[in-house]
Amino acid sequence: MLAAGCVLLTRPVLLQGVVLVITLILLEVLLQVASSSSLRVRRALAPPWDVAAPLVLDPRMIARGNPLHHEHDSRGYRNERALDRAEIVMLGDSHTYGIVPPEQSWPRLLSIRLKVAVYNMALPAYGPLQNELQLDEALALRPRAVILAPYFGNDLHDTFQMTRRHPGMLEGVSADLREAADARERLKPIYHEIYTLIAADEIRPPAARTWFSQHLKLYGFLRALKNGLASPPPPNPLVSRQFSTAAAALTPWQRDYASPMDGSEWRTILSARIRLIALDHRDPRIQLGFEAMRASIVRMAKKCRAAGVRFLVALMPTKESVFFPRVTDPDRHPGLRDQVSLENQWRGELMEALESHRIEVIDLLGLLRQAPSQPYYEDVDGHPNFVGNQVIEAAIAVHLAR
Repeated sequence: MLAAGCVLLTRPVLLQGVVLVITLILLEVLLQVASSSSLRVRRALAPPWDVAAPLVLDPRMIARGNPLHHEHDSRGYRNERALDRAEIVMLGDSHTYGIVPPEQSWPRLLSIRLKVAVYNMALPAYGPLQNELQLDEALALRPRAVILAPYFGNDLHDTFQMTRRHPGMLEGVSADLREAADARERLKPIYHEIYTLIAADEIRPPAARTWFSQHLKLYGFLRALKNGLASPPPPNPLVSRQFSTAAAALTPWQRDYASPMDGSEWRTILSARIRLIALDHRDPRIQLGFEAMRASIVRMAKKCRAAGVRFLVALMPTKESVFFPRVTDPDRHPGLRDQVSLENQWRGELMEALESHRIEVIDLLGLLRQAPSQPYYEDVDGHPNFVGNQVIEAAIAVHLAR
């Protein structure tokens, strides 16, 4: 009798277990279908480290835009939606992508002022070689104008990195310079020389969590619920947007690369030594990057001209060059004089080359120096703030109207 009673009790438990398993399987199937058909659902169920990353690895471009990022469209670019047609297409790096809220970025401001569709294809860490590889995609939108915005703070070494992925884009560069650049890179990769001040903490979840995150949408649903209740992590003080907070957070080692500049009106943290590495004319990798960048821009201009599309190059200066006239004691900031001098040299050579090919170019340095208020953040961030984006947008709009 006792055994029979146990069997009678076990059957309901087993039935409940079977119902629970079937329910979970059905929920998983429903979430899988919803994820495959809706970017919003796929984004909500994705691991937080996948959603937070603006870029994902790509064999052709080194990295490409992440469609899962909450500010990106389905192509992985920072737009409200993917367009099939645009009057103006933007190509560039993070200065055009915008390290401000999307509505404050200068491409979005330009769209509002001109009342036309502007499609922003700029991405962080991109240089002219990536932009050249994007050009066919940009021209497919049938724009009236393509605007390229190179940045002197890191485009030369970013371009060098791309030449290692695409050596065919080095047409016209001497074999001696290529060999010298390769030899220097083997001694110490340029990436490790430059990115020494701020290293983003890499999230490395356990292998089991990674597998569940990639394959089970129900796991993602439960994680999304948990994250919605959790408080956000504390911000990095070096990018706190507050001068006093950022300056106090600098370690003695970091002060070798960054120095506070506290002026009567403008103040920030300058990173001249890092920029100097990225502009060093004695480094064959930087020379090669410049030559490849110059040739790439010329090729882009010819392709746009053949397509009947206006092509404009907007030169983005470094924060250090913009602040330089307001620095009362440049020698207190390691490498600042040399960095600004080299940047002026590269800018002059590039403008001369572009003008010789009848390529439209606008230099934004003087306009940013004359900004009505500080156009960059007070911390170590080298990107324009909302004021800086307004200055850039107004200058581009005036130039386009000519």
